[in-house]
Amino acid sequence: MLMADTMSVFFVIVGMLLAFSGLWLLCRGLWPGAVEASTERCTKRIWLYFFAGLPLTLVTIAWTSVLFALGPVGKVVGVAVMCFYQLQANIGVAGLATAIGRRLPSPVDQQSPWRATLRGGIALELTYLLPILGWFVVLPAATIIGTGAFNASLVSRLKIQATAQPAFAENHGPVS
Repeated sequence: MLMADTMSVFFVIVGMLLAFSGLWLLCRGLWPGAVEASTERCTKRIWLYFFAGLPLTLVTIAWTSVLFALGPVGKVVGVAVMCFYQLQANIGVAGLATAIGRRLPSPVDQQSPWRATLRGGIALELTYLLPILGWFVVLPAATIIGTGAFNASLVSRLKIQATAQPAFAENHGPVS
């Protein structure tokens, strides 16, 4: 292997790690409520959300592989499905990274609470670098946990809104 090949692989990996941190910080900035809800869930029972996210991940993989077999239009839709899956999963992984970062406290967290996400994200990304274990266990498991945590918080938010709507109608009359 030439030096140029080695450097290209190195810089691709460094770029991916920087992109993960940036994506998690972006998710925390754009959807702070969703990331905070995922953080609370990942703080308590992490394996429950792994098992909640596993069926969603398997359905997404199956659905995408079917779409990819349908020709060029199916491939475009399949890429869109995977992008949507990765977005919602990484909102949950931002919560996981924040939960990890809060367990590694720093005095600057009072002034900059986003640093917990960055610190936890760096710790999570360093485990992604482990050969075999990081690539094939930790990275997929974090994505599945993120999917489960985000979707569980989304479902609980929808349940709260559904129960709050009739109470609002009883107190204020029908909504027109």
